Amino acid sequence: MLNEYFCPRVVSRLEAGGHAEIICGFLAYLHRRGHARLTVQIYVRQVELFLQWLAQHRRPLRSINEAIVRSFACSRGRRNGPSGDAHAAVRHLLRHLRSAGIVSARPPTRTPAVERILADYGSYLERTCGLAASTVRDRLHYAREFIQSVFGSGRVAWRRVGPRDVQSFIAQYGEDGRFAAAGKAAVSLRGLLRWLKLAGKVSPSLIGAVPHFRRWRMASLPTVMTDDQIRSFLAVFDRSRPSGRRDYAMALCMVDLGLRVTEVADLKLEDVDHTAGTIRLICGKSRRDRVLPMPRRVKQAILSYLRRGRPDSLDSQVFVRHRVPVGVAVTRELVRGVMRRAYARVEGCEDWTGTHALRHTAATRLHRAGADLKCVADILGHLSIDTTAIYAKVDVDRLAEVALPWPSSKETRP
Repeated sequence: MLNEYFCPRVVSRLEAGGHAEIICGFLAYLHRRGHARLTVQIYVRQVELFLQWLAQHRRPLRSINEAIVRSFACSRGRRNGPSGDAHAAVRHLLRHLRSAGIVSARPPTRTPAVERILADYGSYLERTCGLAASTVRDRLHYAREFIQSVFGSGRVAWRRVGPRDVQSFIAQYGEDGRFAAAGKAAVSLRGLLRWLKLAGKVSPSLIGAVPHFRRWRMASLPTVMTDDQIRSFLAVFDRSRPSGRRDYAMALCMVDLGLRVTEVADLKLEDVDHTAGTIRLICGKSRRDRVLPMPRRVKQAILSYLRRGRPDSLDSQVFVRHRVPVGVAVTRELVRGVMRRAYARVEGCEDWTGTHALRHTAATRLHRAGADLKCVADILGHLSIDTTAIYAKVDVDRLAEVALPWPSSKETRP
């Protein structure tokens, strides 16, 4: 099967590398899943490099796990830029090796006791704290990671938790190269410990062991695109292809309407009213439904995708996958990946990763076009206008009109 995907020179190299059997089995796994030819070639190359990396570090193949996969992906990222392909490829390899029995199955992490704890904590976050579903999901993710890091698959005994466990859990994000997640993990862990303190299960002093990552409110400006960057960004998407029409429509939903990545991924067919020209967003982060008017080009982009791009699907979401598994609703990660790859082709945006810059751009353009902050807050779904106030800071022209002149030396004399 190697000859179907690679030229003779590459086939000779793969067969002589000492891991031909593993690579051939992995290639067959990718072929059965129906991955695109280029994807197969990229993944096989990353796995080849991974096997060489294991040999250099004297790690046997049977010992690999998720931590080793992340370590390899981080090492690739430091030397060669974004490590998304490396991470995805080796995760697929790990899945294949486990199904083949070459690597031990992932140890069970969801014990009934842990699930009961997380269910009670999730109920507290939702009913008592009033957090949005997406925030609850993130908090539970970090809570589960903390419990696993301290207790593994053993019995959960909170009295055994000490400051060193707390600090080691946060420090591992820096060791694995997940620096951006360290702050979120600290906030989530602090919330978990406060809940446990209320239940009398941990000492109040344990909360103080969680490191703080200071972020001063209103201290920075939101990252926004210029008009030229917006044009270049939207021109990246190849609308002659079905997936390009999908990606273009998703991008417009963010650039023109300021939708969050979750709102784009969760948008359903019944939420789009083509006759009225509106989009209905059901219970977003602010827990309020809102109906937004669709600008003309957003409406045209969505209709073009639905009529000439969207594959047959049993899912009710507007945007679905065009690769394996075809027709399944897109995820937040897929939407982020699409936008990240588009950023890489726009001058000045090459290092951007998230999608909030597009939401910032939409809000800034609305404000500059004359919309007041209350209108912008309603469109974005902000509960508090204070959250929207930061966009006034980027309207330099209006700020110049209200700025007082700097007093001269004569004016300051008594």
